[in-house]
Order: sequence, then structure tokens, then C-alpha cells
Amino acid sequence: MAADHDPTEPTRPADDHDEIVQSGPAAADSAAGASDGADAADPDSTTTPAGASTTNQADASTHTPAGAVDGAGATAAPIATAAATPAAPGRRGMRRPRSRLQDTSAKRTPERRSGQRRAVATGARVVTGLVVAAGAAAVAIGALVLPLPSVTATPASFTVDPAPAEEVRACPGPVVRLSDDTGQSATAISTVGTADYTSAAGLPDAVLVQEALESPNATNWTAPTAPQRITLPAEAATADALFSAAQSQTVGEGDLVGFASTSCGEATADSWLVAGATTVGRTSFVHLINSGDVSAVVDLSVFGEQGAVESPGARNIDVPARSTRILSLSGLAPDLTSPVIHVVARVGAVTAAVQQSVVRGLEPGGVELAGSTTAPATRQEISGVQVSGTSSIAERLGSPDAADLQSVLRLFTPGSEPASVTVTVSEERNGGAQTQYQLGLTPQIVTEFPLQDIPDGTYLVDVQSDQPVVASARTSTIANGVTDFAWFQASQPLDTTFFVSAAQGPNPRLHLINDTGSDVQVTLTATDGTQLPVTFVPGARSIGLEAGKSYTVVTSAPVSGAVSYFGDGQISSYAVSPPSPAAGPVVVYP
Repeated sequence: MAADHDPTEPTRPADDHDEIVQSGPAAADSAAGASDGADAADPDSTTTPAGASTTNQADASTHTPAGAVDGAGATAAPIATAAATPAAPGRRGMRRPRSRLQDTSAKRTPERRSGQRRAVATGARVVTGLVVAAGAAAVAIGALVLPLPSVTATPASFTVDPAPAEEVRACPGPVVRLSDDTGQSATAISTVGTADYTSAAGLPDAVLVQEALESPNATNWTAPTAPQRITLPAEAATADALFSAAQSQTVGEGDLVGFASTSCGEATADSWLVAGATTVGRTSFVHLINSGDVSAVVDLSVFGEQGAVESPGARNIDVPARSTRILSLSGLAPDLTSPVIHVVARVGAVTAAVQQSVVRGLEPGGVELAGSTTAPATRQEISGVQVSGTSSIAERLGSPDAADLQSVLRLFTPGSEPASVTVTVSEERNGGAQTQYQLGLTPQIVTEFPLQDIPDGTYLVDVQSDQPVVASARTSTIANGVTDFAWFQASQPLDTTFFVSAAQGPNPRLHLINDTGSDVQVTLTATDGTQLPVTFVPGARSIGLEAGKSYTVVTSAPVSGAVSYFGDGQISSYAVSPPSPAAGPVVVYP
């Protein structure tokens, strides 16, 4: 409540130095604000105008105005309200000066004002962020709802069809031996006899070119005894052109007696040879044939029953263009019962084969040429495996030198994990016998599994494994005192139209594997136009061929196959390989 004054006495507005005395709660609040403001303005001041309360920070518990809250949050005692005092004589119209008790509740210390500014800035940023986020959301929703203009540009390009290139097959040529024609020079390689070659193309007007390849390490090299390069010229090598070649040889000279055959293959940078031996009486050669126009550099990795074989001479083998290198396997890996050879051309490409011959004491035991087998896979199928003369062979198996007369399956897993393998041997006829085996393979170790208790007949050997493997089978025959053996390679799936050549030899047969689960219709058309339709049931079956002829084979579903030969004291086989895919059109982006 305001102080009493004389109503006849004129009043003047209070200036900044006059005290407006309040009472009640409002007075208490004003006093509290004044106290805070005074302390903040001059904390060292000890004099207070008359009628004003003091708020010494050194003793806030006794000088804080009533109703005010101190810095610690405690409520101070109430302040007394000063009574109005009449004006002194001679000082009419003047009011006694009072201390400046102003409401400073809205004032703040610099720290509190800084906090307010931070709070305002933070709030502004939050509001700005919300606005931006809302705008972004609106843009995104608009992009989803509204159709956007699309711009497409097709790069400039053109298609180039590669010019047809000649197709080439390489044949290893006649069998070889260590020594010359007189039996001298035991470290020299020389050829024995000549080989027969059968080749043809599916196009009736195509003319094949056959030429001899150089053989630098053969002492008696001549054109008829050299390895051969057979070519389908570029002008005839269209996408539909079919072409194949094969060779065979019957030999009976000294300790080389038997029949050997092989297909003439395309050059490749990677192949596997699963054949041969280098123990006493077993001689093996590795043929590396470079039918190309640039030199090749080849590495050989040899594995055996004890694992990998270290051989410095098996690295960086130079094979000049259009020539052949023949290496004695015993010089690279001696005393191996079951070698497996991985052929890798680091430069160029080669066709690889193994020649093996056997002599038991003074008795020739046969000769064979084995081409490459299918690359490592979890399933390998070998058809046309001929088992014969089992009773005669059983009589001789007691001799240590005759152990390799036993029919065997040679297996190798090149990986680092053991392999669990199931081998199924099925006779190639309706109602034929079937035998199944389970075995385990140690990685990097070659294993030979004997095919025992299998009666005479022709068989399909189906190898299924949980790890990739390579495989080949070997069998022997004895007839009329003559012994021979053969290596059977795994075969690859073929196109529904393929070409096959039957080289000269006893009773050639085409073996086809039908894995479709239903009948497959097959038509063979010889190069002379003779046709032979036949139905192949699921499994493996065979059909006779005429030696020296080539055939176009058309099937209603993909099959795989091999060609076998079998006669008195003669046996051999080779797989039918698909041609390399033709180069397709190339899209060029300038």
C-alpha cells in the first residue's frame, strides 16, 4: 500500500532515485529483486540507504528478503515494510530518498543470460532441422508419387564377327623307344614304325591338310614317322563345320608288341594325364605337341602314390612352334607305380599324351597311347571298359612282376580335402551285372583301386565323389600267348551333333552314355552317306563302327562317349572329346 501524503500538497512523479514503498507480498518480491540486484552490482558494498534491507552474500541466511530464493534454493526470512514518514519542515513536496528497491526478477547474471542465448540457439537449430527434414520428406514423397522425366542414351557400338580360323588337330605319331635302330644310344629317342591316320570333316567338299611336325629329340625323324598336324582350312571352318581325326598303330618289334590308338586332340593350356608307370620294366614317355605358330612354355606337375614329386626338369619346358617335345617320364619321376601328370602351358597351348610300354622279364606286355582325361570333377564316367581273359590273368597274378595285369581304377583328388567316393561298375547290356564300392581318397595321393571279381564283359565305370577327382581305368588281355593292355579315359558331355573318327584297328565300337533317364534316339551317318539309326536306353550301350571311317552322330539328347578296339591280344580305347567353342561375335564400343 502507498505511503500517506497531504492531499493539498502537490505531487510529482517519482524519479529513479525515489523509493516506492510497497507492502505485502508484492513488497516482499520487490525487496528480494532489489537485494539480488545490489549484490550483483557491488558485492563489496557495506552501506545501504535508510529503509533498504541488506543482502550480504557472506551471510545469506540472515539478509535474504522474504519470499526470495537464494542460489542454493533455500527460502530467506521476510523483510519488514518501512512505514511512511511525514515530510520534515522546510522540505514540503519532497519525499525522503529511499534505496533503489526495484523488481529485478527479470534480470539475470551473465552466466544465466549466456545459458538463455544457448537455449534460444538450440531451439532455433531444432526448429530449423525439423523444417529441413519436413521439406526433404516432402521432396521424397513427391519423387515417389510424381513421374520423373527419364533420359536414356544408347552408347555407340558395332558388332564384329571374327573371321573364321583354321581348325587344327595334333596326332602324337608313331610309338617311340629309348635307343636307335641298332639298339645303341640308350638315352636317345627314336620312332618305331608308322601310324595310321583317319580324319574327315562333316562338309563333303572340305579338303583337310596334313603335314608333319618337327621332332627335335627324335633321332630318326622323317615326315612319315613324325607327329602330324591335320587342319581344316579357314574357308571351310564355319560354325557348322564338324571335324575329327584319330590314329592307331599295331607294333611288333623287339620289346614293343601290341596295339595302340588315340584321338588327335586340340591344343589346350591345361590337361591331365592319368596313365603310365616308371617301375622296372615299365617305360613311359610324355608327348607335348605344339601345333600352333608360337612357342609354348610348359610346366609338368607329377603326383604318385607318395604324393607330389619334386622334379626341376619338369618346369619351363620349351616346345617350339609346330614341333613336338618327347620326355622320358622316368627321368622326371623314377620308380612310380601310378603317376598322374598335370600339364599346364604358361605360354601357348599343347596337346598332351602318354605312351606306356611293359616288359615282364623278356616277355613284351603291351603298348598304349593315352590322351588326356576329363578335368577334375565330382563325377567321372568311363565307358567301354573291356574286361577279358580273367582266368588267364588270375593264374599269373601270383607273380610280383604281373601285378599290373589286374584291372584297376586310378583316382586322384588334387584338392586339400579328403574325398569320399562311390564307384559303380555296370555291365553295358540289359540285365547285366552291377557292383558298387565305397572308398576314401587322401588328397594329393594317387590311389589305384582293383576292380576284382568282375567277369569278362564291357563295363561303364561311374565315379561319384564329394570332392573333384580325375580318373582312368586300365585293363589287360591275354590271348594266344600275346599280352596287351589299354587305358580308358573319362569322357565329357557332347553336343547333340558331333563327329567321330574310327581309326584302323580290330572291331571298333562307339560307346555312348545316356544319363537322361529315358531312351535317346541316335543316328550315325558315315562320310559315304550310309545311315544307321539306333535307340540307346538309359545307361551305357555301344554300336559297331567301320574301321577307317568317320561319322556324323545326331542324338535326341546330350550323351558322352568313347571308341574302343578289341581283338585277340589287342585292346585300346580313346574318349570322344567335344570341339572347342567357336569364337562368337564381339561388340565393340569405340
